[in-house]
Amino acid sequence: MRFFNATGYRRFLMGLLYVVVAAAAFNGFYTKWRLNDGHGPHSLASMVDGTAYRPYVYRQLVPAVANGIQALLPASAVERISERLADPRRLNSRSGLAMRYPESEAMQPAVTLRYHIVYYLTFLALLGALFAMRALCLRMGASAPAATAAPLVVALLLPFFLTEGGFFYDFLEVLFMVCAILLAWRIPPESSARAAARLALLALVSAGATWNKEAFFFFVATLYPLFRLNLSRFKAAGAVGLLMFVCGCVYLALKIRYAGNPGGTVSFQPGANLYYFLDPGNWFRTEGTYGVTLPKGLSAVMMLMIAGVAAIGWGRLPAAFRLHIWAALAVNVPLFLLFAAAGEARNLSILYPSLLGLLAMALTAWMGAAAPGRSGGAPA
Repeated sequence: MRFFNATGYRRFLMGLLYVVVAAAAFNGFYTKWRLNDGHGPHSLASMVDGTAYRPYVYRQLVPAVANGIQALLPASAVERISERLADPRRLNSRSGLAMRYPESEAMQPAVTLRYHIVYYLTFLALLGALFAMRALCLRMGASAPAATAAPLVVALLLPFFLTEGGFFYDFLEVLFMVCAILLAWRIPPESSARAAARLALLALVSAGATWNKEAFFFFVATLYPLFRLNLSRFKAAGAVGLLMFVCGCVYLALKIRYAGNPGGTVSFQPGANLYYFLDPGNWFRTEGTYGVTLPKGLSAVMMLMIAGVAAIGWGRLPAAFRLHIWAALAVNVPLFLLFAAAGEARNLSILYPSLLGLLAMALTAWMGAAAPGRSGGAPA
């Protein structure tokens, strides 16, 4: 029993649980959207070849890594691996990504290796995001059980929010946002060499996050309340300005690189979601998620869930994180109303960490109230 009660074994069980839930959530995404196989303007084949339409083609971090890994391998090895991965017998094999989907780009020898690399890097990003989210929940003051459970709930909800579209870079975006919050929250006091090193690391994270998805430029503005915990107003504003400058440079480089691609810089759709929510029927729409017809990401059911965790969790959040949520709302809602397609919940992604925090604190309250020996009521 000493082995099974050891900290290392408990961590093994938690890691195994996170792998299983991440696999389930990722499968929920993949069976719903795959990697946009066959959709030329933003398919994976066009992303790794750099021919996708703007603005999708700007999200090049993982495709660039996949291209780089393939370029490091000998041509003979790439050919041999690609032939094996694209073997027609894998179409109905449990080991094949194209199972029950003959048109999958995973069956194209020219793309298949990079397809598999992107697939597994995306899964690993989701798995890493779970551990980062747990660290963030603990930082907020959530109980250990709630901090462990909240990331699992968020992961399982992600396929619901990936409505009207879902992409591999959505998962890396979650990882980058949570890591950025953790780094900003842990910036040491002023005039510290450690503060400069932490800010430099945050700048690298911001560069990678923008290479993954240009919307991170706007997310860094929401970090200001967390910087203010240890920095003066001037230095906190300077830190945000530096990060926005880094993001802007990365975005400008991508914009220049793919200036000749079809499409536009942004998809401007003002008013689409105002009309969407004015139609009462849209609040009760459903779609297939996890292979079952369930409520869409922006539905009355999901709004009721979010309202509940917000009502319970809001007052228990640290003041700085509540300010972060207000900043995220101020940034994300206008972007959503101007650029998102009707009902496209994934374009509210800047609010994912906010939902995580509210959920973690609500679970802390509910688990505390349900603990043995408590007569009822939430803990103070």
